[in-house]
Amino acid sequence: MNLVSTDFKFFIEYDANPFVLFNAKGKIVYLNSSAEMLMGSCASEKLFDVTLSYAPKSFGYKKTLIDLSFGYFEFYAINVLYENEDEIAIHLYNKPMPKINNKVNLEGYSQTDINLLFEANIELFKMNYSGKLQLITDYDLPKLYIHQNNFSFLIRKIFDNMNSATQILINIKIKIGELIIVNGKKYPIILFIFQANNKNRQNHKEIKRIAMDNYINIHCQEESIILEIPAIDF
Repeated sequence: MNLVSTDFKFFIEYDANPFVLFNAKGKIVYLNSSAEMLMGSCASEKLFDVTLSYAPKSFGYKKTLIDLSFGYFEFYAINVLYENEDEIAIHLYNKPMPKINNKVNLEGYSQTDINLLFEANIELFKMNYSGKLQLITDYDLPKLYIHQNNFSFLIRKIFDNMNSATQILINIKIKIGELIIVNGKKYPIILFIFQANNKNRQNHKEIKRIAMDNYINIHCQEESIILEIPAIDF
């Protein structure tokens, strides 16, 4: 055993990977700064269930490679640890920074105010939509280069997916703490989070294909669709 007198709480607190400590009843005793951001997209009860499901059978730790996601947070592995019956912890390991390896073809791309383009698509959708639609956006988002026709086509497909929902909530914001590498350069990521109380999952495959063809990462979940758009600029 390596005997060191250093207090490791500082290093855990500012680890980029989320760390959460529960008591035996599932109440959070401690979480680091990365886990604080995660909890905005994940219920503590759900994370506690994951912790128990992958816990070692006896005192110690158990590392597991797992494809795990909560909203737009993605992990490739977890480590569950406990040394008594009173507390149990989970350490989640972030997937590496997204990287587009191939040379991105920007033919047809133009500098775009993404909010204006998206709001135009919303107005078209609302002409035939009778439910409630709420948009929460950051109007200070940077302009970016995007293929406007392809993006609008993707948005229309997503709205078609949610046409039967009575409520749709859309949140647009910068993804904090993560960049994407495109053609060797790092760019911010703009998140489009669509949430609906009822949506059709039959065209998920087509939506994913359109998104990936346009260098947009996408997560299709039971009640949400999340786009990660690289804010490419020159």
